[in-house]
Amino acid sequence: MTKSCTLCSTPRDILIRCQIDDTQKWHFVCPGSCWKSVSGGVEDAKGFEGKYPHYKYGGMWKDRSADGPISAKKPRKVKERQKEEMKKREEGKAESQEEGSVKEDSE
Repeated sequence: MTKSCTLCSTPRDILIRCQIDDTQKWHFVCPGSCWKSVSGGVEDAKGFEGKYPHYKYGGMWKDRSADGPISAKKPRKVKERQKEEMKKREEGKAESQEEGSVKEDSE
């Protein structure tokens, strides 16, 4: 039994359960572009809190009756890419904070 993505209505065997708006209703979103559009592509929207203030990750839904093995786990490549992206965001925040403190010192 597949479920449809709340946003694009595409039936999927794997969906991400999440809250995406101020109604705090749980939605099932496909893990592709729909999920990235509501979370920035990170489970807890870490580093994107300002851009996605209502986002809350609620786990994965998997159709257990689907043909063949279906894994809801992220591939190693995806985990590594997300770590790199997070590191860049944190470095960018640190640099912007340093620039802010330099401006305050010079005034």
